[in-house]
Amino acid sequence: MKIKSLSALAILSAAVLVLAGCAEPRVDPAATEEPTPEPKVFVSAPLTGITFEEGAAGTETFSAPAVSCKIDNVFAARPQYNLNKADMVFVQQVEGGVTRLVGVWQSQPVDQVGPVRSVRPMDADTVAPIGGIFCFSGGQAPFVKAVNDLGVYMASETSEQGADKGSFSRSSSKPAPHNVIVDMALLQSQHLDKAAPGKVFDFALFDAASETYEPASTDAGAATTHVTIKYPGAVSYWEGDGAGNMVREQDGAAHLDGATNEQVKAKNVVVLKVKIDTSFKDGRYGFIPRTVLIDSGTAWVFVDGKRIKGTWSKATQTGSITLTDEAGAPIKLAPGNTWVELMPTNGSITIKSPQAATPAPAETPAE
Repeated sequence: MKIKSLSALAILSAAVLVLAGCAEPRVDPAATEEPTPEPKVFVSAPLTGITFEEGAAGTETFSAPAVSCKIDNVFAARPQYNLNKADMVFVQQVEGGVTRLVGVWQSQPVDQVGPVRSVRPMDADTVAPIGGIFCFSGGQAPFVKAVNDLGVYMASETSEQGADKGSFSRSSSKPAPHNVIVDMALLQSQHLDKAAPGKVFDFALFDAASETYEPASTDAGAATTHVTIKYPGAVSYWEGDGAGNMVREQDGAAHLDGATNEQVKAKNVVVLKVKIDTSFKDGRYGFIPRTVLIDSGTAWVFVDGKRIKGTWSKATQTGSITLTDEAGAPIKLAPGNTWVELMPTNGSITIKSPQAATPAPAETPAE
């Protein structure tokens, strides 16, 4: 009996060992969990509100300084170069009632901008919130000093001479003085110590969770086909193209971009009704008009097919331009480039809405 018991015990022990060998190995549950993906980080261009994932192509200059350039806008200067790559363009009245532009480039590198012309008295108030670099070609000493006092880098044809600079040149395709051209990307790259621009307008915000933009304020606006802004000596005309942009005419002709020969276009057209100060008198040129920007007044915002009316205000020189609708709510622009028409109080604006469809006459049933 003792022998049999020992044999049975041995068999039982062997069976236990076999079963133990067949058992599933224990696995730590934590080792099978999927790693949590890192949340996406998004960055926005400060002057357009356009948003990309951090590190994506096209975001390289979002932290770079802006380059604001005074651009000629008379017939001999057109077509200007790379206006369609500007983040913002301001249209200002100058002597004789004609207009001159301040183009601002930041979110895209551009190798040719111009023709560059002289500084004007309202330029300091225009570029103060933007900072960075200001390029120009001459101007009255008080106006140059006013911009220089902002602490921006002052780039002119004279200052940028030399092999270590070389961002300004003269074009052979236009007559002087309408032929001063600047390599904006080169100029920008030489002054990366300057800060990125501050805010000028509010844009519809980007929602990281859905990766979509909130509606722009104009989405709820009135239907519009085109708008005409008259200055004492110039006419700006904008018309929706049905593809999300407003396209521009200057003085009755299509306004073209000389770099691409495409018509100038904007996502947003902002019209500000402004006062003009003519207290500064020059011995040679007479009264020099100054657009009054630290002020408030009526504003209109246009996108392709829509518009909204409200009020603009700018409290300080370095402050942004605040837009509010007629109910007092902030106006948020559509992400994209913006043209700002600074329409003087002695100018005019004409807005065209689409005509209501005429109903077809009712048919008389046949007897």
